[in-house]
Amino acid sequence: MTDVYSEKRIKKRHDTIIYNIGSLYVLLSQYFSGVYRDYRLTPAKFNILMLVKNMGKEHGVPQIDLGDKLYVSAANITKIIDALEKIHLVNRIPSLKDRRVKLIKITDRGLKLLDKVWEEHVRALNDLCNDFTLKEKEQFNTYLERLLKDV
Repeated sequence: MTDVYSEKRIKKRHDTIIYNIGSLYVLLSQYFSGVYRDYRLTPAKFNILMLVKNMGKEHGVPQIDLGDKLYVSAANITKIIDALEKIHLVNRIPSLKDRRVKLIKITDRGLKLLDKVWEEHVRALNDLCNDFTLKEKEQFNTYLERLLKDV
């Protein structure tokens, strides 16, 4: 016979974990919004620029791949890319292999902006994580990867 009390305690722990992850997401988004504000970037714009820079190199990244990597709908990716293109941080170019595909390339202006923002980004990460040992950071990352795999 299952102990009902134990089941409720386990469920409460699960709920607490998910609540804390959700709270952390919101707070980190707000925190990094402040870090990027002076550069007129949002966390989503920063993430897209970083992906385009690192995945795209000189060839560019298919726009659809950005949405897949960031778990963002095609419509939202389009809006963000439109905004980045408007301020000349990325360009859309047609794929030579498939006319339906638009490749996103970071511009020189986008690269220069990322170089400026990167120092602030790293400083902010260090401020958040300095209280943890390397082993704690590795454990936490392992737990998060396990959760991500199951979602």
